[in-house]
Amino acid sequence: MKVSHHLNRLEPMVLHPVRGITGKEWHRAPNGKWSIAQIMQHLAIGIDLVGEAFDELSGADAMKRQAKPYQSALRHLTLGVGKYPGTLKALPHATPDAKPDPELVAAQFRMGVEQYKALASEWPTEKQLARFVPHPMLGDLNFPEWVRFHYLHCRHHASEIEQRVRHLRK
Repeated sequence: MKVSHHLNRLEPMVLHPVRGITGKEWHRAPNGKWSIAQIMQHLAIGIDLVGEAFDELSGADAMKRQAKPYQSALRHLTLGVGKYPGTLKALPHATPDAKPDPELVAAQFRMGVEQYKALASEWPTEKQLARFVPHPMLGDLNFPEWVRFHYLHCRHHASEIEQRVRHLRK
């Protein structure tokens, strides 16, 4: 199933490239860009917020998707084609701290992924498809769509993490 495949890829994609990063390296960044620790915190916040929203929907009845036409088109383009629009600005509640603690952020990320894995195994497919959490640009997304979004979002930011790591190694 794609959901489990995407979930199993998140941790290696984000956390494996940072093995060996120490001390101040976590907080080095190009001018005006996020550091490795900030990128990781941004990803962890997003996974956490949506995971909590799905947890709250656990006992809810089936829902109907709410989305404006442009959101539906953007959702199909983003999730279908698999291209994450890299020009989006983070929402205030998903903006990282100036110097987040890398160990806490990595733990938060891991726990968020584990929460998704638990939901994926506990919720039958019908329930996963019939519960929606809104995305500000894409409209309502069901559980598999959110997993796909997080996969694309993490892949987008993983390339930034890898760039930062390469820069540190020079």
